[in-house]
Formats: sequence, C-alpha cells, structure tokens
Amino acid sequence: MVDYQEALQSPRLAFTSSELRAGTPVANQLGLPRPICGTFASVYELVSGRRRWAAKCFLRNTPNLHQRYAKISDHLRNYRRLQYFVTFEYQEEGILVRGKSFPLVKMEWVEGCQLNTFIEQNLSRPRMLRKLKKRWSNLLTDLRSSHIAHGDLQHGNVIVRPNADLRLIDYDGMWVPTLDGEESNETGHPDYQNPGRTQKDFHAGIDEFSGTVIQIAICALGQERSLWEKYNNGDNILFRRQDFLSPRSSPLIADLRALGDHEIREKLEFVTEACARPKRGSGGRAPRRKATGKADPPASTPASWLSDYVEEYGESHPKSAARKGK
Repeated sequence: MVDYQEALQSPRLAFTSSELRAGTPVANQLGLPRPICGTFASVYELVSGRRRWAAKCFLRNTPNLHQRYAKISDHLRNYRRLQYFVTFEYQEEGILVRGKSFPLVKMEWVEGCQLNTFIEQNLSRPRMLRKLKKRWSNLLTDLRSSHIAHGDLQHGNVIVRPNADLRLIDYDGMWVPTLDGEESNETGHPDYQNPGRTQKDFHAGIDEFSGTVIQIAICALGQERSLWEKYNNGDNILFRRQDFLSPRSSPLIADLRALGDHEIREKLEFVTEACARPKRGSGGRAPRRKATGKADPPASTPASWLSDYVEEYGESHPKSAARKGK
C-alpha cells in the first residue's frame, strides 16, 4: 500500500488513463493520498475538474480478473436500466509502481454514505428506514430477475445517495451467467455470510443469505432502535459471524424473535436453517412474503446447487440464454 501511495503522489506518471492522470488524489492529514483500505485492495479518490474517480488498486494477485470483469461488463450492458451500478473500467496495466505495471479498476466516484452510516443517521426516523427497507427489497428482486449476484453484500459495498437511492460498489466477486462453473475469488464479509460458504459456492443464489441478513436488520431497527447500541460494532449492522455459528445461543436472534414481527421471524427461520446446512453455502432461496405451499428443496451437493433456482428464475437463467441477449 505504501508503494501505491508513493506512486499516486505523481498521478501524471503513475496512471495510463488520461482522466486519472489529470486528477488530484484526495489527501489525508499527512498530505499523502488517502486510501480506503480493504482486505484485497485499496481505493483512492481523485478529483479531476468537476468529476471524481475511484482508483481501486489490488493488494494481491487475483487470477483471471481481467476476464471476469469483461464478462461482468458484457452482462451489465444488457441491463442498463438498472441504476445500482457505477461506470467502471478494468485496466490491466493501469498504474506504474516502481517501474512495474499493475492492474486497477477505474470507477465513477459515488456521492453518498455507506449503508451502516445511513442507518445510524436515521435511527430516529422509522419512516426513512421503512423506505430503505422497500428499496433494499426492490434491489434484491431486480438482481435476481437480471441474473446477477453481487457476491459480497455488506454495509461497505452499499452506498446510499442523498435521495436514498442505492448504489453497489466492488464487483470483484460478482456472479453473472457466463461465469457459471468457475469459483469465486472471495467469500464475502463474515458478518453477512453463511459460515459454510466457500469459494466453490459461486452461483445465482449467493446473495440470498446476506441480502436477507440486511433485510432483517433494517426491518428490526425500524421497530427497535436500541438494537443498534446493543449489537452494532462499527463493522456490521446487527449480525456477527458468531450469531450464524451458534444461532440457538445468540442474544441478537433471541431479541429479534421477541419483537413478534411475522416477517422478521420468517426470515430468521431461513437464516438459521441455512446455517444448520452449511454445505449449501448461500442457504438456498430466501422466503418471499407470499407462501407457495411447496416444501423446501432437499439439501444438494455443490455441483447441483444451481438447479435449486431453475423453478424461480425460469428457463432463461442458464448461461446459454445470457448469450442470446448479447
């Protein structure tokens, strides 16, 4: 990361993109380019005139990342109507560090705040949290119908704009149909994911568990704001990995059930059952508000997980159908 900071002090020499070369990195208190650090990458904000960019610099080598981003870009091009994604460009030789080229992802900078910050700012405004809950549910529905799974739904990857619109960032772990059969290069934030998820769990349903966890948290905080003070640790919303590992002894899950809300209880049942079947990774399909009367599908092996989704997503789901839309 130090090497990236040094390189960014001279953006005209560091970047291959003309827009990034013309930009000025946002500095920290020491006057150095300010990184937003993650496990696998650091993101730097650059200002170029009236435009702002994010330069995502990787801290480890990820195989086939160029090909992955190309397939993701091709698929998203078919769904331009979706407003959840930002403009991005993967650059194989995007930045020069100590005479050697490294890849980066250039992304449009999104104005707004992280999901957990937005929730905290609106704990005393239950109407706003109800609005957020509806928009989150719409986002999950739109991703399903577009055959897209983000792969790492968590507070840090969800930006809430001033008008409460939602934007998703960080597409390294995204699944689209043309990536079917490959493994994921990450398993997501542990406070949002089924603890049994592995890199082999890479399919259309990998967002079901994390998406439901976030739904429960938003819904519960709209009813009982004291849960925030009790369970938020600054790097989650409410849940922690330990709640998934030991749901029967989880104080949070007990408090959520005590709210007596039918929707929360229904979604909690999905989460706890998914945790009891760790080989399913994502936990299968999250419950919808309208009951179908059909029994849950039996547990399946990793190779057959995708078949669990055929009934819901329809015959157009396999990757052969995705090619037709190109």
